[in-house]
Amino acid sequence: MFVELTKRWRRGLIVPKIVWTLLIALIYLLGRKLPVTTLVSSQESLKQIANLDLLNNLAAVTGASFGTINLFSLGLSPWMTSMILWRFFTVFGIFKDLTNLQLHWYRTLLSLLIAGIQAYGLTLNTPFSLFQDQGAQGIVWARLVTILILVSGSFVLTWLGGVNSQKGLGGMTIIILTNMILSFVQNIGRYIENGLTQTIWQNLLLFLLGFCVLVFVTVLLYHAEYRIPIKRIGIQNAYHKDSYLPIRVTPAGAMPFMYGMTLMLLPPYLIQILLSFFPDQPTLLFLATHIGISQLPGVILYLILLYILAIGFSYYNYDAYNIAKNMRQNGDYIASVRPGEETRRYIQGKITVLAQFGAFFVLLMGGLPLLVIVLQNGNAENVSLALLISNAFIIASLLLGMKEQVQLLQNWKNYQNLI
Repeated sequence: MFVELTKRWRRGLIVPKIVWTLLIALIYLLGRKLPVTTLVSSQESLKQIANLDLLNNLAAVTGASFGTINLFSLGLSPWMTSMILWRFFTVFGIFKDLTNLQLHWYRTLLSLLIAGIQAYGLTLNTPFSLFQDQGAQGIVWARLVTILILVSGSFVLTWLGGVNSQKGLGGMTIIILTNMILSFVQNIGRYIENGLTQTIWQNLLLFLLGFCVLVFVTVLLYHAEYRIPIKRIGIQNAYHKDSYLPIRVTPAGAMPFMYGMTLMLLPPYLIQILLSFFPDQPTLLFLATHIGISQLPGVILYLILLYILAIGFSYYNYDAYNIAKNMRQNGDYIASVRPGEETRRYIQGKITVLAQFGAFFVLLMGGLPLLVIVLQNGNAENVSLALLISNAFIIASLLLGMKEQVQLLQNWKNYQNLI
């Protein structure tokens, strides 16, 4: 019986991946329960940076958690931030002459640097529980040990995401998805923990109605695509007339939200570190109190990031040059459009229009609610509720992506049985 189960496990495609994904999610949840015992208080360091609830909402898209500083408090934020910066380097041709091994080491060092900055900022104002009898030198050693623990936890989490990419479902996003669902439930619970008054009931009903509409719109736009009819020289059958090049109506998907929130986490750390060296610098003091997502300058910065990322990821997901090149190599073409440069310009024009539409949608769903609440001088609780709109969009998009992966594996399994 054990041998038969082993054979079925090895032949299986979906069930082993589900088991691996659940195992990695369980490890992540256990790591969130492991506090960093070198710190006396887990929350004191964050109170000097920004509102703790808002930081938790922003950090949810990276798998980070700031309720208590634990092994996985940094989440995937260093890795995600380094990916954005690395993409910026590659666009301008920096490091283009390096080997793949050298590129890997430079990316790792960039992630390590960002993780160190975030860990240092996270522990800047927190008292430590070890080496207290050694004076200033003891504090330095305690901080180094704490930073090492936090950075190690972030790299372990990145490794777990890589393992899930190979053996599970969802890749890195399973960590983000798990944390966002927990954060989503906690935010709703925190909102009603003081009692269900009539106002809270009305807000919750409006939120649930908006949530249902948002999920419907997310599913609709996720599957919506603009189809460019193409001609295939090498295919002569009844289906060749239906060949097309699909481009999603929202080419960037939920990535602008995820990476925008990730980038919004970095400035508070940097400002807090700079304030420790220049405590009376007026510009830093202004930024420390206004760069948060609950302040108008912070919201404007967030809107700019969302727009830039929406356009950037649209071009990243759909590279007109590579699409046109592959079409020419395969003998495919668009009617009335010359292959090569003219085809590239034609496809680039379509991508640009859809990228602008996707950016408008991102700003509408992620930026407009925040802007309205901040302009009305809403409190942090209302800002957190507004962030749940974009969080719901991210959760729905990630779940749809995992659903597509399962369907792909199921189709492959069916074809494998035929072969």
